[in-house]
Amino acid sequence: MTAFKDIGARLFSAAAALAAAIICMSGVTDVSAQTNEEKRRDESRAAFRAKSVVLTESATGQVLYSQNPDEKLPIASVTKIMTLLIAAEEMKAGRLSFEDTVVASYHAFSMDGSVIWLNEGEQMSVYDICRSVVISSANDACVALGEHIAGSEDEFVKRMNKRASELDMANTHFVNCTGLDADNHFSSASDVAKMAAELRKYDYYDEFLLTRLTYVREGTGRETQLLNTNRLLGYDGITGLKTGTTDNAGYCFTATAKRGDMELVAVVLGAETDDGRFEIAEALLDYGFNGFELFSPEFDPEELTDINVDEGVLRTISVCAESGLCCLIPKGKSSSVTYLYNIKPTVKAPVASGDSVGKIIVLLDDDTLFIAKVTAKESSEKLTFFKSFEFVWKGLFDF
Repeated sequence: MTAFKDIGARLFSAAAALAAAIICMSGVTDVSAQTNEEKRRDESRAAFRAKSVVLTESATGQVLYSQNPDEKLPIASVTKIMTLLIAAEEMKAGRLSFEDTVVASYHAFSMDGSVIWLNEGEQMSVYDICRSVVISSANDACVALGEHIAGSEDEFVKRMNKRASELDMANTHFVNCTGLDADNHFSSASDVAKMAAELRKYDYYDEFLLTRLTYVREGTGRETQLLNTNRLLGYDGITGLKTGTTDNAGYCFTATAKRGDMELVAVVLGAETDDGRFEIAEALLDYGFNGFELFSPEFDPEELTDINVDEGVLRTISVCAESGLCCLIPKGKSSSVTYLYNIKPTVKAPVASGDSVGKIIVLLDDDTLFIAKVTAKESSEKLTFFKSFEFVWKGLFDF
């Protein structure tokens, strides 16, 4: 698809304004001693003051903007998206339930950073464990969840890497389930967008993702506050998702928002400031919602009339066009979409249902959006002498 070749330039202009404001607040970096490679990286990051960003649409995977999208980087607690994805898939498969009880191990108890202070041997429902991971990014709860599913964190991490491979996350390798800094633990903005889009197929965490403040262990004397650090909870259409901060990763954020049928995923890795990651994500989401709309082709039924079958038992067969096609196009451009129908008027028997009988090229201006297959809806055998005789015989004795 090539209909979006001017997107980068347009978003660059908008992003430059934001970058300028951030630079004014944070000061300009002295690059006099930088190597050529460092200068090249800084120049490529001129649009946003972050190491890597990407904006995609969830259902189609379409990339609307990217900046160093495939660079391998530490991603801090954004890692927990994969932990939550595997837990959601376990719930869908019936192997995990919010009503299940998790027993905290010493390893879970030993976690530092953001925690809910699980004690070794403490029991907590999967519901409260998941709330703690989603809302408060609790590392001890995250490890306890992984151990409950796979037996140990190491085994759970193997599951995480296997799932990453299945999602074609080629620039990802997990060492732990929390995102705490560790050698050889990395991902990329493009890969994070993929696992975030996959997680958004499930609604198990919808309530948690939009909860700003709540508590676990209420009424036990060990009440623990869960505070959501997502500052875009008031954004129009926000559906989640996950923040993350460590010394190595810097400030990271993955935001998802949905308006109508379109859900966008904005990933920010290695932002220079806490405020900056939210400002960048908001700018990306604004750009996507303000500039694009979902488009599905509508084919002319008069162009999809029956076609002739040469030497067939059936003289004509009906056809159908490929369905379920969808993409994003610039807003207001649907009237510029054109269709080129290339369908065979006649095919030679035998024809099987599903056989290709043509195609429809869908264009936006001069750029191809889709090449839709046109296939036979019916089958038609070849009309042989014996098949003709069979029809005559049946006709004589079919009263």
